[in-house]
Amino acid sequence: MAPMNLLRKLPIRGQMYLIAALTVSVIIVILLFNYSRSASYLTKSNELYTRDISNQLEQTILSNYDVIKWLTYNVAYNQSIQDYLLDDDPLTKYQRFPTLKNLFLNLTTVKSGVLDLIVSGKNGDSFSLQGFSTEPFGSFMPKRADSYFSKVAECPSGSIERYCFAVGTNIFSSNIHNKYTSEIGQIIVVIDATTLTGGYDLKTLQPGTTVYMLDRGNTIFMSNDREKIGQPFELPSGGDDSGLVRVDGKLAHIQIKDIPQIGGKFVRVIPDDVFFKDIRKLRKQTLIAVAIGVLLLLIPFLFILNNMILPLRKLYYYMRINNQGDLNRRLDLSGSAEAEVIGVRYNQMLSNMQDLTEQLVDSKERLLTSEIEKKRAEYDFLKSQVNPHFLYNTLDTIRGLASERGVPEIREMTGALSRIFRYSIKGNDAVPLSEEIRIVVAYMNIQAVRFSHRFELSCHIPDSLMQLTVPKMILQPIIENAVYHGLEPRYEKGTLSVIAQLDESGQDLILTVQDDGVGMDNEQLEHIRQQLNPMGETAAANEEDSKGVGLANVHNRLQYLYEHPYGIDIWSKEKAGTIVTLRIPVQMEMRQPCIER
Repeated sequence: MAPMNLLRKLPIRGQMYLIAALTVSVIIVILLFNYSRSASYLTKSNELYTRDISNQLEQTILSNYDVIKWLTYNVAYNQSIQDYLLDDDPLTKYQRFPTLKNLFLNLTTVKSGVLDLIVSGKNGDSFSLQGFSTEPFGSFMPKRADSYFSKVAECPSGSIERYCFAVGTNIFSSNIHNKYTSEIGQIIVVIDATTLTGGYDLKTLQPGTTVYMLDRGNTIFMSNDREKIGQPFELPSGGDDSGLVRVDGKLAHIQIKDIPQIGGKFVRVIPDDVFFKDIRKLRKQTLIAVAIGVLLLLIPFLFILNNMILPLRKLYYYMRINNQGDLNRRLDLSGSAEAEVIGVRYNQMLSNMQDLTEQLVDSKERLLTSEIEKKRAEYDFLKSQVNPHFLYNTLDTIRGLASERGVPEIREMTGALSRIFRYSIKGNDAVPLSEEIRIVVAYMNIQAVRFSHRFELSCHIPDSLMQLTVPKMILQPIIENAVYHGLEPRYEKGTLSVIAQLDESGQDLILTVQDDGVGMDNEQLEHIRQQLNPMGETAAANEEDSKGVGLANVHNRLQYLYEHPYGIDIWSKEKAGTIVTLRIPVQMEMRQPCIER
């Protein structure tokens, strides 16, 4: 709800701009969504296209792999080869050469691209049709290898630079009487690398797309980029089969598929600018169309803004009247028919308001005059009814009668009460400390008569501190609280002490009121301390609990006058009494004598 309220409070022009911005934002979001969907569709299409190409190549490689595997099996388990590898007689081996040669010649005609067949035995004998060496391929065959492809290498001979694979199979004895199932040698077929793909034309791929056929060492043995054949290819470090990478320093999309028959990989690389060429062209055209559309919409938008919003804003500024003289101003709105009608009605309203304002001012002036006279009469009546001198005289009369009739207690109580009453309602709010002590003594005189002298007041105040100025009536509420809540429940004679001293810095006056009454437990003490919070919230909200209210009132007065850290602090323990400490900044006043009880 809060955002909606803020939106409603926006100026109309701001709301119009916001609507326009939201409209353009929605259009842009839709375009970005369509672009993202198109890019996703294009990526899937390219993945399908790559999968089709790789599947075709894989089928071709699998077919040629089966032929080569058949060749190696025919050689490995041919009886002449078995006899040649198991026979230890050199003469017999020599006699078998023509047979082996014819066998190899016949087998090479089965598949074009087979450059040589090499048989090597565990006894060190070897036979090759063309005399090729397996040294360029290294020792590549694992144990119990079955048509295992080596890494690609340059063919052992020939003037034309081309690359070959060595496909090896271990030969095991099939002679039940001689080394049966033991490894007796290896058959290695050297084939042209292009034989695997069967002459598949990679030039028919999409323009800008590069395809790489990698061996198990990630060396390129076939590609439509002829210059890269024979070079190593660096695969992405993440190991993903597709994604966005940098190839030769350029951003490109790569798709990878394994070729398990030869332990290699099929890699298709499409440069980023080629991959998104059509989509980016479409995006550019769409953005141009959107820009033209926004410009065309801007014309009616500005027309509406000038014809409707600007007159309303003009009316808004005219309505911000700061003084009565503005009522004389008149408004001229030009724009739509509604705006002109509003302008006319507004001018009529100003005229009516001006007339009503003049009438209201006259009426208020007459009403205020009569109200002042009424209040003055009421004040004079109350003043005559309640006269402080009447109370003073009455108290003095009672005191005189008490003296005449021999009742000293009444005389002392009325005298003390007269002093307290006269002190509380007359004079300044700031008084010398001696005056506060005088009122404390008067209050304790009343309590002494009331409680038959059960309480004793002890005043320990140096004469040098009596002239210090303190707020009026800050000690009496604390003394009263100590009597009613500390000493009265005790039922034994109690002592109340008032001590005044300066702190270590000499800048603050410390007043201490201490009683030896019943004290209070920790829960009561904590409750009163909560009442003495800086704002007095607890005390104000808990007026029914009289215990501590006087303390809170005094504390709040000191906080209001002097702020932190001035105010009241309290300590108490059950059956050990209570100590209340007041901290007041030092203020000097005319020296007056201490009045002791």
